[in-house]
Amino acid sequence: MRLAEWRDVWKHVTGRGAYPHQLAFLLLIPLRRLILSPRELAERLALKADARVLELGSGPGYFSVEIARRIPRGHLCLIDIQSEMLSKARARLRRARLTNVSFARADATALPLPRDIFDAAFLVTVLGEVPDPASCIAELGRALRPGGLLSITELAGDPDAMSESEIATLASAANLERADTFRMRFGFTINFRKPSNSSGPSER
Repeated sequence: MRLAEWRDVWKHVTGRGAYPHQLAFLLLIPLRRLILSPRELAERLALKADARVLELGSGPGYFSVEIARRIPRGHLCLIDIQSEMLSKARARLRRARLTNVSFARADATALPLPRDIFDAAFLVTVLGEVPDPASCIAELGRALRPGGLLSITELAGDPDAMSESEIATLASAANLERADTFRMRFGFTINFRKPSNSSGPSER
């Protein structure tokens, strides 16, 4: 890669927008476990073995392997806007010999998914990268089954990070109820529930 291209990649890292796939290897370094490990995140989702789970903004699959292992009779759907990231995640899951997964390249504000099918959906340092976070949360709520869980994690140092209050306001507007909050030194995870008597927003 030429110097000018690396400069452009670096601008994406330090500015707003999707994390560049060229630096995906940095998302897989073991030191990330000191901030939030895949195991810690998985515990916050309280998954059953047969759960259907949506991971939005999966990147190279840092959290994906642990989640897929937790749902041996379930299914994990990875969605990312960058096909290169999905290719890296696919290779990582293949090396782990996990087959209960699928992959889709899609815009977070127009998910190619039916309504009411996932038991849980999660995203880590992704929401602020989406041009329209409100539409993103509404789409995730649509895809969740009644009683389903939406888990949103933000970490300090991310130029796109959103605050707890901003996220809570958007989730409330999407008719999602706040369930749990996990605070840590370098960020937080907020879990929301889709009401059991809800069928989500109407189809477009």
